Order: sequence, then C-alpha cells, then structure tokens
Amino acid sequence: MSKVRTGDVALFTGAKKVLAVGEVGAIFVNREVADVLWPPAPGGKSWHTVYSLREFVRAEVPYEELAELIGYARNYGFPGQLVLEGDRARAVIEGLGITTRTELERLGVEEPPARDPLPAQRTPLEQHHTPIVTFERAASTALYRREEQPLVTEYCATLATTPERFRSPVGLCDIYVQDPAGVEVIEAKSRTEHAYVREALSQLLDYAPHSPRPVDRLAVLVPGPLDERELRLLHRYGVDCIHRVSPGVFRRTPAPDDRRRLMKRAWTDN
Repeated sequence: MSKVRTGDVALFTGAKKVLAVGEVGAIFVNREVADVLWPPAPGGKSWHTVYSLREFVRAEVPYEELAELIGYARNYGFPGQLVLEGDRARAVIEGLGITTRTELERLGVEEPPARDPLPAQRTPLEQHHTPIVTFERAASTALYRREEQPLVTEYCATLATTPERFRSPVGLCDIYVQDPAGVEVIEAKSRTEHAYVREALSQLLDYAPHSPRPVDRLAVLVPGPLDERELRLLHRYGVDCIHRVSPGVFRRTPAPDDRRRLMKRAWTDN
C-alpha cells in the first residue's frame, strides 16, 4: 500500500467479479485509527493503513473480463489484494472507461476542493427543525458508468482497429477511432430518450475541436434504435447514430453527407 496515492483507482472484488470502482482520497498510516475501524482479533495484527474514497460507484465486471484486460489467463484467481502499476493499470482504467476526479482536476475540467474549508458553525439544537440534512454537489463526469460501459466494450470488440480515448480540457471522450475511413469520436449513452441524446450531442460538439486529429465523423452509440425526433436532432448537426441490434451486432444510421460536410468546419474549428 506504500505505492498507493490520491487519485489511484481501487477495484472492489468478490463473487468472481468487480463489485465496485473507487477513487482513493486521503491515505495515511495510523494504528489507533485503524484499530477503531477494524478491531484486531485477540493476538491478531492491526491493519495500519487507512484510506478514504473520493468516489465510489457500484459495478459488475466478471473476473474473466478483468483478467483479459490485465493480460492474465481468463481463469486467473484474484488474490485478496493486488496492486497493479504501469501498462497493466492503464489497461484496466482505459478498458473499463474509468475517469477519476483527480484526472479531471488535472485537466482543468473540475475545480479541486478548497484547501481551507469554511469553519464549522454550531447551531443550537432547538433552532434546528429539519430532521434530515441534505446537500447537492455539482454534476461531474462519473467515475465509472455502469450502464454505458458494457455497451462500449461490446461495440469496440466489433472494430477492426484498436479504439482509444483522448483527454482534453473539456473531459475524456468515450471512443476515439483512427482507421482508413478517417477519425471518429463516439459518445455512448445507456438510454435513447431525448435528454440522453441531447447530452451526447453536446458532449461530442464539445470534444470534437480538441481531437488530436481533425474529426471526420461524430456518432452517438445507444442500446436501441432512436425515435425519429432524436435521429433528426443528430442528423441536423451531421452526427451519425449507431445502435445495438443484437449481441455483437450494431447498425449505423449515417447523417446526410451534405449536412456532415456543412458541420465539419464547426467540429474542427479551434
């Protein structure tokens, strides 16, 4: 655990799958605190290392998929604790489409937390009438999008070339493809309703000018066919729709060529 740092990714496993994805927050060694959290058995040893999580999202990734990303045999039996570094760690993060808050802060997409939080204020009990205290946090890119990622993985397996992602000041795209047909940026959504399609469209238009190479196509990847209204919305901006037909089978409904040519300048204009 001495190698672990704030912003590292933690996968929580059990029942032969990844059950959750977390992002490491504070990490420290303190026996007294650790023993309060995990009282040692009589005569047993203490767990001295303590770490918090900045983010925590439930997941459901089979061991076989995780082992394949790392380069291990599909029947590899994962031990109780395993620290991955370098290419293997990157393969897991990229393969599962994990986006940490620390990375977004480094890119300038999100503001890091204030170093000096506001001082705590005492409130007399008799003046506090609300039984439950709630708060809202600003929207941010999810650490791990449980619904979209299986769709992304399934689609990427159908491609003849190895897809990538690119980082930019506005975030990380879902899929970045470079092949003989050109450069394409794809944003995936788990549902086909208007709000999801509109969000995907805005993300694509935001990502496109930051592409490492000029973009030839933009596309939204969804689990089923779109209604006519949503399809017209994408085609109005020259964006294709790719929808899942059956396991491992996807169908593209391309935008009209004249509309794509018209919009292409806006996509690539920095």
